[in-house]
Formats: sequence, structure tokens, C-alpha cells
Amino acid sequence: MLTTLALMAAVQGEAMPEPAPDNEITVMTERLRSIRISPGVTIRKGVVAQTSACKIKRSSGDAQIDALACGAVTLCAAKPQPTRKAFNACVEETAVEAIYDLKDQRAAARAAQIEAEEAGR
Repeated sequence: MLTTLALMAAVQGEAMPEPAPDNEITVMTERLRSIRISPGVTIRKGVVAQTSACKIKRSSGDAQIDALACGAVTLCAAKPQPTRKAFNACVEETAVEAIYDLKDQRAAARAAQIEAEEAGR
């Protein structure tokens, strides 16, 4: 359905509407899950070594969400991780927590924009 809306908006030359606030977390989380990264870490005997920089192999289409994924890698690489599975779980949990913070930041920015527009009238 979102694809249909995007196509309709493109045909009509209009911007696609922003997701409703109650759907925003779902949309952002789906974008996060669509990312494919090369974390650049090795894990041996519970020790995580960052061997290279985290790289986005497939983007979500949202630079801020992509940055959250690699930020989560950096945070989890700083902690001992017994296995790759535990490391991956840490990255996912950390990134999802960051999605909620990003949602709040975006909501505050929208509210400030609306307030500024109303003050300018």
C-alpha cells in the first residue's frame, strides 16, 4: 500500500505524506531491519576487536537510521561478547533503542517547526 501511495504521489508531483506518529516506529524499525552492514569486527573468546570501520552495504534510504546501525556496532564492540549471536543481539537491541530516541527527536523538530510557522502568521 505504501508503494502505491509513493507511486501516486510521484505521478501527481506531490511529496509523500509522512507516516502517522503511531506508525512511525514501525516504519523506522522496518527501515532499520532492511539495512545490511559489514560491521568490521572479529570475536574471539568473547573479545570483540574492531578490525575495520562499519560499512553500510545496503542502505535503508534514511541516513540517520543507517548511522544508528553503525553506532550500535561501535557501542556493542566496546563490550565483551561471548558469541557472534550475542553481538548481533546487542547491535539489534541498541539500534532499536536508538530508533525511539530518533523518533522523539524528529517529533520535537516537527513540533518546533509547527510552532515557528504559527508564530510567523
